[in-house]
Amino acid sequence: MRAVSLGAGLSESAAKHVIYGSSQSPRLKTINQIAAYLDIPTSEITGKDPQQREAAIPVHTTQIEVRGDVQAGVWREAIEWPAVDWYAITVPIDAAYQGFHRYGLKVCGQSMNKVFPEGSVVVVINFGDLGRLPKTGDFVVAVQRCSKTDQYEATVKAVQIRDDGTVILWPQSWDPAFQTPVILPPHDGQDSAGVPDVAIQALVVGSYQPNPKASFS
Repeated sequence: MRAVSLGAGLSESAAKHVIYGSSQSPRLKTINQIAAYLDIPTSEITGKDPQQREAAIPVHTTQIEVRGDVQAGVWREAIEWPAVDWYAITVPIDAAYQGFHRYGLKVCGQSMNKVFPEGSVVVVINFGDLGRLPKTGDFVVAVQRCSKTDQYEATVKAVQIRDDGTVILWPQSWDPAFQTPVILPPHDGQDSAGVPDVAIQALVVGSYQPNPKASFS
């Protein structure tokens, strides 16, 4: 078993679990590595045609594109990165949101650091795709029309909705400089420009933190 693991470039435990069939969802690449070292067809390990085996492996993760960045807790210009700068990350499949298009936004700044440290990626779904409105307790991406440029600015915040319909967008930061919420009055459906000045665009359904660091302050 040690020779197989070394020859296939795997850990001894990984090779053992695949060969003895105790691995619940071995990757086809791992099976191919072992079969190539032993000079046998993959079907001798899997008992199946390799294409059938690949189709049978449970898929628990998926890849999404990180398409831009967003300031946490304060507004910044909402400019999506050029497509050539997009990159993919692997995230767990969430059964509650299967079938919805998800994408990632890199968090900049410290003003949501209780929940989303700087450099983490929030996984979001547009509310237009979800077909529902924000609820109290949601983390959301909100966009605001800039009075100077008429472009849009974006932020990540937590939502509180009062009984009278007032929407409050809260920072979630350890920093006292980022404690002031944005209060949106109840929306009556009327807007002079046809577009609200502040709109809640997307629901945060998860987050990913590459290379987490400990803090001792």
